[in-house]
Amino acid sequence: MEVPVVEKTLRVTWGLPLNKRAYEEIGKLMVHILPLIDKVEIADREGAIIKLRMVAGQEEEIKKLRDRFLQINVWFEGEEDPEQIEMERLKRLYGKKGEA
Repeated sequence: MEVPVVEKTLRVTWGLPLNKRAYEEIGKLMVHILPLIDKVEIADREGAIIKLRMVAGQEEEIKKLRDRFLQINVWFEGEEDPEQIEMERLKRLYGKKGEA
């Protein structure tokens, strides 16, 4: 039985200037998605648009990973609201700062 492969567009953005934590989060994401990358449409100082080929379940793994990020935004284009993703990240970021 062949496992269905789906193509998704992953958007990643971050603020400038980049700090050490942002670089670490970008690295964690890249290690996770490198085997899934079909094409990098654009990558610059502020983010990336990456085409992924994945099987069922891998999308959820990326979403779970995203929940640990404080410096970068990660969402699936056309499926998720980037403003909501940004708000969730800011809540995590300011919640962490409030605990310190």
